[in-house]
Amino acid sequence: MVTQDMEAAQQAVLGALLLSPELTGEVVAQVRDRDFVTATHRLTYQAIRALFAEGREPDPVAVLHRLGQTEQQPWQEYLVGLMERTPTAANIWEYVALLKEQARLYHLRQLGERLAQAPSAEEAEKCLAHGNALMVDKPGLRYVTMERALLDFYDRHKTRHEYLTWGLDKLNHRLFVDRGDMVVLGGYASSGKTLLAIQFAWHWAKLGRKVGFFSLETGEGKLEDRLISYSMGLDFGKIKRSELTEEDYKALALASQRLIRPKLEWVPAGGMTVEDIRSAALSRGYDAIFVDYLQLIQGDRRRSRAEEVAGISIGLHQLSQTTGVTVVALSQLSRPEKGGEGVKAPTLASLRESGQIEQDADVVMLLYKEEDTPHSRRVLHIAKNKEGETGKLYLAFDGARQKLSESVADAPAPQKRREPAYRQMRFTELTQPDPDDPFAPRGGADGQSQDDSLPGLTDRFHWKQPSNIDQNRRGEDEREKHGANAEGFADAGGVISAGGADRPAPAQRSRSAGPRR
Repeated sequence: MVTQDMEAAQQAVLGALLLSPELTGEVVAQVRDRDFVTATHRLTYQAIRALFAEGREPDPVAVLHRLGQTEQQPWQEYLVGLMERTPTAANIWEYVALLKEQARLYHLRQLGERLAQAPSAEEAEKCLAHGNALMVDKPGLRYVTMERALLDFYDRHKTRHEYLTWGLDKLNHRLFVDRGDMVVLGGYASSGKTLLAIQFAWHWAKLGRKVGFFSLETGEGKLEDRLISYSMGLDFGKIKRSELTEEDYKALALASQRLIRPKLEWVPAGGMTVEDIRSAALSRGYDAIFVDYLQLIQGDRRRSRAEEVAGISIGLHQLSQTTGVTVVALSQLSRPEKGGEGVKAPTLASLRESGQIEQDADVVMLLYKEEDTPHSRRVLHIAKNKEGETGKLYLAFDGARQKLSESVADAPAPQKRREPAYRQMRFTELTQPDPDDPFAPRGGADGQSQDDSLPGLTDRFHWKQPSNIDQNRRGEDEREKHGANAEGFADAGGVISAGGADRPAPAQRSRSAGPRR
């Protein structure tokens, strides 16, 4: 049923356009066909818009020609009546605002009737989703001149703007996240991204914001255990084993009011779509939502997996942009590659299954272990930050209290010294003579080798059998020099004694072998 106010608003907008056709372009940018709920008025607006699209001025004569004159519909009298009922076109923007408000109310009433007659819960959910979309429908395009932009700048910066804080001072100074932004928190499995998301959600809830935590992976019981351990400082192992003492329960009772005051709600979201999350967020009036995690949201299964995840990411981005709800979407990362230095740090390319996630996010944070150990520090890498700087933060992990806090040492851990790879020395036989070997036997005056008596000796040392005179002379010299206890020198047999083992003595270099190299 079209109310009197709705009828008046439609007539006022059309009458103003007929009186001042030069306003058509700005009105077309804001008003849609569906805003005219009466068929006659909608046909008239469509004729005006078609003339404008063709580059023609939609004056009353051109509009009448476009509509045509028939006995069933006397368009001339109708157009004249519109102009007579509209006193001036100066108030057209008030008429447009009234038209859009009345049109939205009209469509909501129609949805209410459909909802009352819905044959199934699925059809009822579609009606609710459509209604939520109508409530946040964009008013249309706006054009901001530089004069208006400068005035807005002065107004916005007269007072200090309060951005969302995170409970970590170093993170507060780097991120400038506001309502309507989309933040992606990526992490490897078991890196602690759900734990960190719970900390952020609890911090925002304590500041008075209403937060919804949509969990598609973890049950609400496990989330509650982690939050109680974190907020109360209780041992997480005792909680999981149900071994809390009487003192622990007394502390919980005393802190009960502090624990129930923040507006944080767990939402089991298994099997939900982006549209389901949008409807729930609007119906509960959340200021911010956390989604754990993005790849588990139901998408369009008819498309490829990459296209499906891209559609989910775009849907969450549109949710934040059109509703003003801050969206923090957790994301899995691709399996890390292991190299010589251990697990490699993730990058934006590590976001699993779609590069669209990186494009849609205003901020991307990547969480991973500094070392491949259970109690390792965590590295929070701000990989994308539209409004600030990127960089890394180091977080200490307290598993017993389910807490991630800023590390005292805000620097990477020193690299451990890598032990060299020891290998056993191996000797091989030279099958061919090496002309560059400085220790190779040299031929005598007759050009023949003097080492034929020791065939098969390898490596870099070659031995020469000394003469009897040389052996005796050398033995006497060494005994005089080192005394009777000298050991390890050549005897008359041309061998060296060392530790009871005999081996051939090194040969003296022949003078005929040329200068020593």
